[in-house]
Amino acid sequence: MKILCWVILLYCYPLACLADLAYINQIPDFTQTDVAFSGSGNGQQFCAPVAVSNSIVLLSGNTQEQIDLIALLASSEYMNTSLKNGTGTTGVLRGVNRIAKELFGGYSKLEYQGWRKHPAKYSTGIVRPEITKLKNAISSRSAAWLNVGWYRYEKARDQYRRIGGHWVTLVGADNEHLVIHDPSPRAGRVFSNEFVEYRTIDSGMLVGDKKGLPVEAKGYLMLGKGFHLKRGTDFAIVDGAVFFRL
Repeated sequence: MKILCWVILLYCYPLACLADLAYINQIPDFTQTDVAFSGSGNGQQFCAPVAVSNSIVLLSGNTQEQIDLIALLASSEYMNTSLKNGTGTTGVLRGVNRIAKELFGGYSKLEYQGWRKHPAKYSTGIVRPEITKLKNAISSRSAAWLNVGWYRYEKARDQYRRIGGHWVTLVGADNEHLVIHDPSPRAGRVFSNEFVEYRTIDSGMLVGDKKGLPVEAKGYLMLGKGFHLKRGTDFAIVDGAVFFRL
């Protein structure tokens, strides 16, 4: 059966797409609520350190101690993950910067696309994550993480009001999907490659209390079928993406 599945993939996907799917079964899919060490809050706010740890496991080749890596990334010296508010973009960038220097001795690229506040040294000046860049982001020496905003839609005003956010691991792409490993238990507690449909928003505003809002919604990516929405949310929108390369 597994051989048959691979034959089907070879038939259905162009070679360029196969390259983008090459690592989807090698990158872990850790569930954040499996974090149970003291002071972790049972991992309820640990989506960012878990999402990043998934990629670091592949890049480092160390598959044995992921829980220790998650604890380290969440700590105050790295991402400074809050048990109330999770991890901001600044925290993720600083945590990746530090862990990469310690594990790999450095890196060639660490940058951000999106509207959320972040240190200037990581800025690309691009506020709408680019789908072409996302589709070419994953390799044995590179990774990417998506900051997904939870939004409620106000039709009369054509406004998307942000009510929260979430970090996920980008693991690959094909012509029509982004392939994601989602740390949330909403996505299940067993390994799963989520093939997520997306579309580009063509009108409206993103609004909310976070610095960087409001901003025109046109051009942002909305995640659709295949992605697990948080209860009480109308839409999931990619607010930003962190790109890393050794």
